[in-house]
Amino acid sequence: MTIKIYGVAGATCTQRVLATLIEKGVTDWVLEPVNLMAGEQKQPAYLAKQPFGVIPVLEDGDFRVFESRAISYYIAAKYANQGPKLIPDVTDIKETALFHQWYSVEKDNFDHYASPLADQLVFGVMRGNEPDPKLVEFFKSGLAPKLDIFDGILAKQAYMAGNEFSLIDIHYYPYMTKLIQGGNGDMINDRPNIKAWWEKISAREAWKKALAMGSPKK
Repeated sequence: MTIKIYGVAGATCTQRVLATLIEKGVTDWVLEPVNLMAGEQKQPAYLAKQPFGVIPVLEDGDFRVFESRAISYYIAAKYANQGPKLIPDVTDIKETALFHQWYSVEKDNFDHYASPLADQLVFGVMRGNEPDPKLVEFFKSGLAPKLDIFDGILAKQAYMAGNEFSLIDIHYYPYMTKLIQGGNGDMINDRPNIKAWWEKISAREAWKKALAMGSPKK
């Protein structure tokens, strides 16, 4: 059964899912484009799949799941026996608890600031809006001390959830990329352990391929 991903290849949350599919070597899937500019995500047919009207959504036969992190977890679990191991064995309760710890850390201490910062400096600009300097400073000043903590964590472990690449690292891909795109690469480069980690994970072929899928065709 072919997995269907409803989303947009260049959209941040869809990119998490695409990177996970590619990392796991899944080939039996298709991207069903959602026309965000036309408001397709707010139409009844799409709202029946995702009541909040956002992307992405996964359908696998009669199973449906939305939210990019949940979708990526499903993919990593379904294809646990192929590609790199991205999540712990659910029978290992200690490792699973730590996985969820780092899962929450990314959402609460990185995405919480990086996502609205990207909205100001990248997405808003794409919509023709000028960034609000006060909001930019608010989100940057909130993110900076968190990044200092991340830098300390990465001084003790190679990846965000330990010493092995995992799904948690994939969660960071889109908005780390948007930090750079929005002109804040110094927030990465000025912290040596974050810089080393980012250079390592952003060089992975799966992320390069996921990014390429969303790049304008020349």
